[in-house]
Amino acid sequence: MDKASLTSLENLLKFPGSNHSDPVADASVLTCGCLVSESLFLQIQQGTCPNCKTTNVSILSEIKPLRELHRLITHFSTHTNTYAQSSISRRRRSSSKKSFKEEGTQQYGESMDLLSLFYKFAKEEEYTDGAKPTHATAPQIEASASVQPIEIKQPPRISTDIDIGSLQLQKTPSASPRNNNQLWGFETSTAASITNHSPELKFEKNLLKSIGEQKEYNFSKCFPFHRKLSTFPMLKFNFSSMVKSGSSIKKAISTSINSYHDYASGKEITRFVLINSKRWELYEYAVSISDIEKVQIKPQLILCGKSTGEFAETVNGLNQAIPRPSIKESIVRNEFGAKGDNTNDVEDMKKRLLQWDQIECYLTKNYLVITGTKGVLRVFNVNRTSPYLFGQPIYSYLTNFPIRCVAVSPNDALIACGITAKERLSGKEQPFVILHTLTFSETGQLGSVNPITITIPYRDPIKLISFNASSTHLVCGTSWESRYLVIKLKSDKEDNYRKPRLIWSDFTYKSARRSKAGMEDGKEFDDKLDADNELMMSNEGMTDLQFGNIFSNAVVVTSCSLKSRPPMIIHLEGAMIDSSKSHNVVDTYSIQNSVTSADEEDYSSIKSAEVIMKIPEIGSLIHRFAISPTGDGIVFLAKDGNVYLLSGPNFKNRLSTTSIANSKKIVVLLGEVANAERFSEAASIKFSPDGGKVFAVDRKGVFTVFDFTKGVPGHDPDVIKCKIINL
Repeated sequence: MDKASLTSLENLLKFPGSNHSDPVADASVLTCGCLVSESLFLQIQQGTCPNCKTTNVSILSEIKPLRELHRLITHFSTHTNTYAQSSISRRRRSSSKKSFKEEGTQQYGESMDLLSLFYKFAKEEEYTDGAKPTHATAPQIEASASVQPIEIKQPPRISTDIDIGSLQLQKTPSASPRNNNQLWGFETSTAASITNHSPELKFEKNLLKSIGEQKEYNFSKCFPFHRKLSTFPMLKFNFSSMVKSGSSIKKAISTSINSYHDYASGKEITRFVLINSKRWELYEYAVSISDIEKVQIKPQLILCGKSTGEFAETVNGLNQAIPRPSIKESIVRNEFGAKGDNTNDVEDMKKRLLQWDQIECYLTKNYLVITGTKGVLRVFNVNRTSPYLFGQPIYSYLTNFPIRCVAVSPNDALIACGITAKERLSGKEQPFVILHTLTFSETGQLGSVNPITITIPYRDPIKLISFNASSTHLVCGTSWESRYLVIKLKSDKEDNYRKPRLIWSDFTYKSARRSKAGMEDGKEFDDKLDADNELMMSNEGMTDLQFGNIFSNAVVVTSCSLKSRPPMIIHLEGAMIDSSKSHNVVDTYSIQNSVTSADEEDYSSIKSAEVIMKIPEIGSLIHRFAISPTGDGIVFLAKDGNVYLLSGPNFKNRLSTTSIANSKKIVVLLGEVANAERFSEAASIKFSPDGGKVFAVDRKGVFTVFDFTKGVPGHDPDVIKCKIINL
C-alpha cells in the first residue's frame, strides 16, 4: 500500500475536536455520541466533549474495529516495501475502476475512492498468495492473536466524516430471544466456531462478508436518483393452490415487513406477512449479502395459518391435522381488576378463536404478532432454530377491551400494545399501555410473561406506538389531539421494567379547539363538530410515529390531513434517548462524571422539543415512512400510493442536530404501490439492513423492490432515473 493510501486511511482516525494531527489509537465513543481519544479525553477534557462541547459526558465504550484499524495501519507502514508489488497490481485494477467511475455525473467520487482504498486494505490482509510475512515483530503477532472472531451486524457506509452512525457501532441487544446480552454492533461467533478455530484476526474476512465492492460502487452511482424496480404479485402466484384448498386472500387488511442479514448462510433475508380477517401468510425473499444476483429470485411462501389456530408451511397443509407441539402455548388473561376464573383460560381461548377477526400484524426476525377483535393478541414463532414448531403460537394475551395498536422492541424481548378501557362508575374511556416482557430459558422456551400496565394521564386513546433502537423508551401517538408521549421504560439496569414513567408530552400540531380556546365570550365553538371533521377518512390525524436512528434524539411524525400538516422531524433536547443511566455510572476514571440520585431526574428528562425540518414537498396526505439504518434518507408513502425518498448531503450527520433545518433537501419519486383509504390498510415499507434497497408490500399482495445496488445508470437498462420532486 502506497503512502497516499495510508494517508487516506489515517484520516479516518483523526476525529473532529482533536488537538493533535496524529491518528487516534484508542478510539472511544462518548455518551453524547461523538468519537474521541480515550487518553486525551481523560487527561485534558474533564467531562466536556471536544467536538459538540456537551458537558457532563463520559466514555460509553471503546471502539475495537477502529483500534484494530490503527494497529493494521501501523503494521502496513512498516512493511511498505514487502507489499509493493501486490499494491501496484491492485492500484492498476483500481485505476481502471476509477476511470469508469469518472464517467458518471453523481457527486460521490470522494466517498467511493475511500471505500475502494478500504476494500483493498481488507483484501491485502487475507494474504491470498499464502505467504505471510515472517519478519513481523512478536508484539504485533501477540496483539493480532488476542482478537476474537467477530461479525459485522450491519455493513458500514464509509465516508470521510465517519461517525457513530456510519459504522453502526451501536449498543443494541441481540435479536435472538435466547441471548439478551447487549453487544456493540458486532456479534461474536457461535461457541462452536470459537472452539473449533484458533484465535486469529478475522476483521477483514468478516468485512468482506457483508460488503460487496460492486454493490457499494453501484450504490454510490445510483442513490438517490436512480434505481432498479422489481415487482412480484404474490397473491396471483398462489391463487390456484388457494382455490384448491377452499380459501384465499384476495385483499390484505394489514401487512408487515422485516429484513435482516443471516451470516451463517450469507443471505439477506426479507420476510413479509399478509393477513385478512381469517388467514395469514408469510413469505421469504432471500438474496446474497455481498454478491449481485444474476437471476431474478421470487419470494416464496414459507408459512401460513388460520385465525382458528391451524398453521402449516404450505397452503394444502392447512387441511391436515395439526402436529402436537411438545411445548404448550402460554396464555395470560387480564381483566383489569374484575373477578375472573383463571382456570378456564384454555376454554376461553378456544371460544374466542372461533369468533375473533384479525386486524393488525407486526413481524420481526423471531415473532409474528397478530391482534384483532375480542381483545386477542397472539405471538407466533417464525424462527426455525427455536424449540417451538415453525408457526406455532407461543403466547396469547386475552382482555375484555379493544387492542388498538401493537409494537415489538428491536431486541425481541418486549411487546407493547395500546388498549382503551372504561371506568366502571363514570363510563369514561381511559387509555393504557400493556408492556409484555418475554423471558426465555437457556433452551429457548418461553419461561414467563409479565404484562405491566402503564396508565396514560390523558383521556385521548392511543393509536400509534413504537420503540427506540435500544428498546429503552416508547413513543405513543394519540387519536384526538395529535399528542405524542415519550415513556422511559427502565430507571436502571436492575428494575426489570417495573418503573416506567412519562418523561415528555407535546402536541405535534395545534388543533382548532386549542387555538380558539381564548376566543371572546359570546363566540362559541362546537368541539364535537371539529372532532368529527378531524376524523374524516381524508383527515386521519397522525398516521405514523417513530424514533429516529440511534443517538439522534429525533422523532419523525407523519399525518394524513386536508390541512397543511406535512411530515416533520422533531429534535428532543435533554437526556439521550438511547443512553441509560447505567452507562454513565460505570465511569471508574473520574468521580465528577458519575450520576448521583440527586440529578437522576435531570438526566432522564426531556427539557424541550424543536421542529428541525418539515417536508412540504411531498404534501400532507402521508400514511407511513421508513428510516434508512445507515441514515442516508427517509422513505415516505403517500395515501395515493406514491413512494417518496428524502435525502441530502451529509444527511445522516445532520439528522441529530438543528442544522438540518437549513440543509439541502433532495426529494425524488421512487415509484407507486397500491393506494389505501385508511392508514391501517396502507402498504408496509422497509429499508434493507445495509440501506441499499427499499421494500414495499401492499394490500393487493404486490411485493416491490427499489434497488440502488443492482446496476449503474447508462450501463444497465433496468436502472432508470427517478422523478425529481425537489433538488
